[in-house]
Amino acid sequence: MTRRRPDLGTLLTGERAAAGLVAAPERIVLTLVMLALSAGLWVSVGAHEPWTVLPTALIGVAVTWRLVPRPAAVAPAERTGAIAALSGAAVWAIANAVLSAEYLVVVRDPGFLTLSGLWLVDHPSTDIPSLGAVDAAAVDGTVLADASEAWNLRGDTVQPQGAKMLPAVIAVGGWIGGDRGVLVANVVIGAVGLLAVYALARRMLGPLASLAPMAAVAISVSHIGLSRSAYSEPLTLVTLLAATLWLWRGIADRRAALVALGAVTSGAIALIRIDGAAFALGLLATGVLALALGDGPRGRRAWDALVLLVLQAAVLAGSYAALWRWSEAYAERLGDQAERIMLAYGGITLVLAAWVLSWLAGGDRIATRVRDGLGRRGAIGAGGAVMAVLAVLASRPLWWVSHRGTETSVDRFTNSVVEAFQASQGLEIDPTRTYAEHTVAWLSYYLTWPLVLLGILGFGLATAWTLRRRPEWALLLGAALPTSLLYFWNPEVVPDQLWAFRRFEPATLPGFAIAAAIAAWWLVSRYARPRTEQRLRLVAAASFAVLPLTTWVSIKPGDTQPVAAAVPVFVREMGGARDQLADLCALAPDRPIILAGTSSHFGSLRVTCDEPTVLALAELAPAQVADMAAVWDVAPVVLTRNPEWFTWSADPAVVQHSTIDQASYDLQQIPRTYFTRTYDWYAGIVQADGTLEPVAPGGQAVVTSP
Repeated sequence: MTRRRPDLGTLLTGERAAAGLVAAPERIVLTLVMLALSAGLWVSVGAHEPWTVLPTALIGVAVTWRLVPRPAAVAPAERTGAIAALSGAAVWAIANAVLSAEYLVVVRDPGFLTLSGLWLVDHPSTDIPSLGAVDAAAVDGTVLADASEAWNLRGDTVQPQGAKMLPAVIAVGGWIGGDRGVLVANVVIGAVGLLAVYALARRMLGPLASLAPMAAVAISVSHIGLSRSAYSEPLTLVTLLAATLWLWRGIADRRAALVALGAVTSGAIALIRIDGAAFALGLLATGVLALALGDGPRGRRAWDALVLLVLQAAVLAGSYAALWRWSEAYAERLGDQAERIMLAYGGITLVLAAWVLSWLAGGDRIATRVRDGLGRRGAIGAGGAVMAVLAVLASRPLWWVSHRGTETSVDRFTNSVVEAFQASQGLEIDPTRTYAEHTVAWLSYYLTWPLVLLGILGFGLATAWTLRRRPEWALLLGAALPTSLLYFWNPEVVPDQLWAFRRFEPATLPGFAIAAAIAAWWLVSRYARPRTEQRLRLVAAASFAVLPLTTWVSIKPGDTQPVAAAVPVFVREMGGARDQLADLCALAPDRPIILAGTSSHFGSLRVTCDEPTVLALAELAPAQVADMAAVWDVAPVVLTRNPEWFTWSADPAVVQHSTIDQASYDLQQIPRTYFTRTYDWYAGIVQADGTLEPVAPGGQAVVTSP
C-alpha cells in the first residue's frame, strides 16, 4: 500500500500553511523593519552596499523570525482576515505603483529624498563629491557649488539634507528595479504600512474587525499621496506601529526579546525623522508604565524596563549622531527644535530610569496604588479627561484664530507663502495665520468627522482600560497621542495640504483609525440587540471604507468647478520629471554642468547625470565662464532657461521642451486642482573665450574642448 501525497490544495489549506498565512502580515512587517534597520545602520557608517545591507537584513530576519508567533490552531476568521489583509495590501501596492510619483525635482522634501535614494544605488554614502565645483564656483559670489537648504556644502562634498534611512531603503528598490524601483519603493513601504495597521489592530480587535482600520488608512487620500512620493512618513508609520506591537506582545507575554526588538525599532525612528525622539518617548513612557502595572515577578519587569530604556536611548543617540554626520547643515538649521525634543527625552528618560531602579524596593507600587485608588470611576474619569482634551482641541475653530509672529526670517518667509496661497484661492488675506486651530479638522479631511469622533471615544476607552488592569492598552496611547497632541497644538508647518498633514500620517492617522474601530465595536457589542449585532458590525466595517472614500471627490454646486477629484489619488505627482532629466543628461554627456537660474534642478542634475555641477544665480561675463571651465579637463555644458545671461556664438534654440505636473497648494482642503510647469531649456558648450557654442536640438554640439 502506497502513501498518497497531498495535492496542492490540501497543502495550501493545511494547518501548517494556514498558520504561516496568519503569521504572514506581521512577518512581512518584520522583514521590512529588518531591511530598514540594516540599511540605516550601514548608511550611517558610509558603507551602504548590497553586500553589506542585504546579508545583514537576512541575518536580522533569521534571528527574529520566530518572535512572530505561528498559531498552533487556526480559526476560519483568522485565515479569512489574513487573506483579506494580504490581498488588499497587494492590490493597493499595484494600483498605486502605476501612478507613483516622479519627484526628481526639489520642490519639497520628496525631491531630495528620492534623489538621495538614487545616489545610494551606486554609492556607499549620501556625501556627493564636488569634483572641482568648489573651485569653479569661486569665480563669483553668485555661483554656488551647492543649493540652499536641500544641498549643503561640507568641505569638498555636498550633503543632501535630512535623515538617511528612507533613502537607504528606497535605494534597495534601485538594486532590484533600477530608477523605476526607487520611484516605486515608497509605495511598497506604504503597503507594508497597511499590514502594520492590521497586525497591531488584530491584537486589539481580532482578525476580521482589524480590517476596518486598515481599510480606512488604505483609502485615505493622505496615505495614498504620501506613499506615492518619497515622504518619510510611511516608513515612520511602519516602524512606529511595529515597535508598538512588539512592545505590546513583549509586555503581555513576558518576552524580553520582543521588548528589546521594540526598543531598537522605536529608537531607530530618529534615522528617519529629526523628531524621532518624540515618537520614541511616547512608547518609552507608556511601556515603562505598562510594565509597572503588569503582572509577573518584579525583578523580571524591572529588567524588561531597563532593556527598553537603555536600548532605545542608545539607538536614538546613534541615530542623531548619524544625522549630524551626514546632514550637518540640516541638523544645525533645526538644532533648536531637535535640542528641545532631546532635552525633553533625556529628562524624562532619567526620571523613568530612577523610578525603574527603585522597583526592587517596591517603587513600582506607586503606579499600582494610584491605579487602585482611582478605581472604576477614576478610570472612567481619566478616559473622559482624555476625550475632553481632544474635544477641546477639535472645537478651537469656534473660538480661536492662531497667528504666527513676524520676528524671524523664517516667520516672514512662511507668512509670504501663506499670503500667496490665500490670494490664489480667493481667501481673506491674513498672512500670519497658522490655521493651527484647524489641525483636528485636517484629520477629518482624510478620515471624515464620524471616524474622528469615534477615535476620540476610542482613546477614552483605551485610557480607562489601561487603568482597569489592562496595562498594555497604554501603548496605543503612547504611540498615537504624544505627537498628535504636540502637532495638534502647534504643527510648525506651512499649512497647505497634503504637506501639512504629513505631520499626522505616522501616528495620528493610524491611531485614530484603530481607536475609531475600537469604539465602534464597543458600541455595537454594548448597545446592539442580539438579533441586529452582526448586521451592525457589518455596517460599521463598511463605514471605515466608505467614509474615507467620500473624500476622493468634492461637490460644490455653483462653484466654477462644481465637481472636483482629489489630485493625490488621480494624478502622477511631478509626472514628466524623469523624461526631462534623462533628456538633459543626454544633451552633452560626460561633461561638467553649469546650471544657470534654476536651483530646483541642482541636485537633480548632479545625481541623475552624475557629473560635477555648479549653480549660477545671475548673469556671467564670458571671462568668468572661461575661468570656470578651466577647472576641468573637458569643456562644461551650460544648461539654462535664461539664455540672455550668456554670450553665444550663434543664436541658441530650445533643445528640450517639457512639462511637469504638480498638485496645487491648497489651504483648508485636499488639493482638487493641479498646475503644469512648462520648461524650455537651452544648452551650450563653453568655448575657450567663455562664449557658448549652442547645442542643437537632438544633442549635437560643435566643439569638444575649451
